[in-house]
Amino acid sequence: MVVLVDGSWSIGRINFRLVRLFLESLVRAFNVDLHKTRIGLAQYSGDPRIEWHLNTHTTKMAVIDAMKNLPYKGGNTLTGLALTYILENSFKPESGSRAGVPKIGILITDGKSQDDVIPPARSLRQAGIELFAIGVKNADESELRAIASPPEETHVYNVADFNVMADIVEGLTKNICERVEHLDQTLKGVSGGPSSPVAPPRDLVTSDVTARSFRVTWSHAPGQVEKYRVVYYPASGGQPEEKVVQGQETTVILNYLNSLTEYQVAVFAVYRSSASEALRGSATTLALPMVNTLQLSEVTHSTMRVGWQRAAGASGYMILYAPLTEGEPADEKEVKVEQEVEEVELEGLTPDTEYTVTVYALYGDEASDPITNQETTLPLTPAKNLRFSAVDHSSAHLHWGSASRQVNSYRIMYVKTNGVQTNEVDAGKVTSWLLRNLTSETEYTVAIFAVYDEGQAEPITESFTTEVVPEPLNLRSSDVSTDSFRLSWKPAASDVVLYRITWRPRLGRDTEEYLVDGGVTSYELSGLVPSTEYQVSVVALYADLAESDPSSLTQATVERTTTIATTTITTSAPRYGVRNLVVGEETTFSLTLTWSNMADSRHLRHYRVTYVSTKGDRAPETTTVVPGQTSLLLQPLLSDTEYRLTVTPVYHDADGPGASRVARTLPLSPPRGLRVSEEWYNRFRISWDAPPSPTMGYRVVYQPVSGPGPALETFVGEDVNTMLIVNLLSGTDYSVKVIASYSTGASEALSGRAKTLYLGVTGLSAYQVRMTSMCAQWQPHRHASAYRTVRSRRTSWGGGVSRHCFSGLKANMRYKISVHALLQDGTEGPAVTLLEHTLPAPTPPPTKPPTTTPLPTIPAAKEVCRAAKADLVFLVDGSWSIGDENFQKIINFLYSTTGALDRIGPDGTQVPDLPGGRYSVHSVAILN
Repeated sequence: MVVLVDGSWSIGRINFRLVRLFLESLVRAFNVDLHKTRIGLAQYSGDPRIEWHLNTHTTKMAVIDAMKNLPYKGGNTLTGLALTYILENSFKPESGSRAGVPKIGILITDGKSQDDVIPPARSLRQAGIELFAIGVKNADESELRAIASPPEETHVYNVADFNVMADIVEGLTKNICERVEHLDQTLKGVSGGPSSPVAPPRDLVTSDVTARSFRVTWSHAPGQVEKYRVVYYPASGGQPEEKVVQGQETTVILNYLNSLTEYQVAVFAVYRSSASEALRGSATTLALPMVNTLQLSEVTHSTMRVGWQRAAGASGYMILYAPLTEGEPADEKEVKVEQEVEEVELEGLTPDTEYTVTVYALYGDEASDPITNQETTLPLTPAKNLRFSAVDHSSAHLHWGSASRQVNSYRIMYVKTNGVQTNEVDAGKVTSWLLRNLTSETEYTVAIFAVYDEGQAEPITESFTTEVVPEPLNLRSSDVSTDSFRLSWKPAASDVVLYRITWRPRLGRDTEEYLVDGGVTSYELSGLVPSTEYQVSVVALYADLAESDPSSLTQATVERTTTIATTTITTSAPRYGVRNLVVGEETTFSLTLTWSNMADSRHLRHYRVTYVSTKGDRAPETTTVVPGQTSLLLQPLLSDTEYRLTVTPVYHDADGPGASRVARTLPLSPPRGLRVSEEWYNRFRISWDAPPSPTMGYRVVYQPVSGPGPALETFVGEDVNTMLIVNLLSGTDYSVKVIASYSTGASEALSGRAKTLYLGVTGLSAYQVRMTSMCAQWQPHRHASAYRTVRSRRTSWGGGVSRHCFSGLKANMRYKISVHALLQDGTEGPAVTLLEHTLPAPTPPPTKPPTTTPLPTIPAAKEVCRAAKADLVFLVDGSWSIGDENFQKIINFLYSTTGALDRIGPDGTQVPDLPGGRYSVHSVAILN
């Protein structure tokens, strides 16, 4: 007897003390002893646990003391899980459960279960366990009736409060004892009926044990035994089967058994009017010989070699392999090989992935227990030894070592170390590349990805910094006159966009400036003052808005020879232009401008910043910046739009020279790299890489690809790049979209597919089909803890064994067999169905003809046949369609025909016998 006590929080500690007192009263009614009544107890809430097993306490007082000290557990109410738990843990031989002894389960609960109780209660009852259900206070009576064994009036108790539980002790113990007595008689009846004074057989021996059979041998019982009944059934519970042999036999082979299963056996001597007591014993079938020493070797990123030692008698081997990532069933692959093969190379594996490899030894349609091993494929070989050469202000040469001969191409990603905009280049199979159009004086981080058919390897990364932009070289003057001279220089670099030339008298403050094209290397300054020394500088301007250091010189004009009147000239304050104007920190809705401080800002009022779309579809916008501030964040701007930005210094009397740059805001980039992981029967996880631009968050939309189900949507924050999607349909393809949300709109969708795992079993097939029995087998479900088989409304539960045999069937009948997988979390999969016919019974032979029919008289030889010499052959149809009466007429015909011959034998006519079917004996008698 196993008591299952609800220890959830709803009981309460005070009421739990009353439960202890009730259990003490219940125990006192029984004779507790290892050879009498054994009592075990389990307590449950969210997770059940064994308080003590059936063979823990051997006396009544020991059990009562344990009841008094029973701790209060606390938790949720999961009754269904607890019922399954005691079936798998309490009612086992190792826990003290005895074969051939009535088994009782008593449930005490105060509420409704939070999981399904019907399947586990049914399993307990089918295992021969009598269930009593006691509900207190808020218990659900319909649930109690679903759990308890029939009839409910003696097996279901529901009391209003814990204080009155003592009132049901007497009635409960009486009903339990009556059921124990009835069960004991039933068990003895199943084993051979009521006892008799006739002595049973002796010396039961089991031998020749295989995975599917064993031999039972015994010594004769005394007296005139007519028959022996051999009854056998699995010790863990199941329908008894029997074989009957004649009284002179003392051995029988029990076939079509489950492998690795303990069977209880009882042999009864059957007399004319009575039967003996049972001679009992047991035997455990062997496991089918399985593969030994499974080895995984020669592992690469996409292959591994599987080797094993052959199993004795195997007709072949089946290899199953799958990534150990909760992948969907389609990910599991199968390879079958012949019996002489003991090594297979698995190909097309995913790099850097742990695989579980299982090998079964096949014996016809049956498979042994598996042997499993795990190994991780190597990661894809990355590129190596990244280095840089010829680094200047706008380019750098990359070099790296080859990754592998299997590489398809190399992908180069580079980004400003303090920036967000990522650039990508597909370099093909080369191992060097020139990066162009870089920004000067900027650190870049470079990553090289080796790309294979299976994906891309981990990157190799390094950083470098570009040089300062070069200034014009060898600035010199020529053609000097009283009011002009020519400047010339050598080009600073090939990518100079403009040269800015500035000049002013050395003792003056008026500065003039002029821009010339980057391809020009000389310029004439004119309109100068005679006999005046000028300071001149030339600055190179580049496409990345950088400015070089100036190249400078001093040159004086020639003195004018004519006399001129002396005039005092008053000059205004100098007006300097903005220098080193740079645009950076681009986002989808903003740009940042920075520039250098003015050489002299004493007369500066402010800066005027103007920005406008280069398309000309919007009016310019203007803002001002106070002196001393050298940066400005412009927002909000349109995404993916090119702007012209101008910064002009404004002095008290006029504007200074302005500087302009062109820059583009970032596009509304979608997320990248959608990945699916943690696939389960009702959920999967998706992950993605954030786009280069800052976002406000992501919209995640998912919907079944086929079948019912609306599109569902959720929103996550900008710092989230992974999401577990739950409450999905099993075995279903889903389309998944991730959309980045920005302040100025939404990106294109990043789309992909994901699939939940399938709950049902696969590969259901029939084998060993006979007239009155058949077996079914299926591929083991990776996460199944048990299977439920249904045949003609008869349900059976099994453990992790992926096969089941059905007996007691009718010949030439079609049977529907369904298999459900019961998963470890309690979920039951859908029915997978098989239709199969049993074999037809053989056609019974027709009634034998009477043996007393007199043979016809052989007539005298015909005159015409005298002295005839020939070889004469009769071919007679002797099939069942002829019939006894007609075949007798054929016999008469043969007698008449052979009687017409004069001499039969080598010296006359030879007549051999060529009989047909069951009537050949008559032909032999005639022709001999």
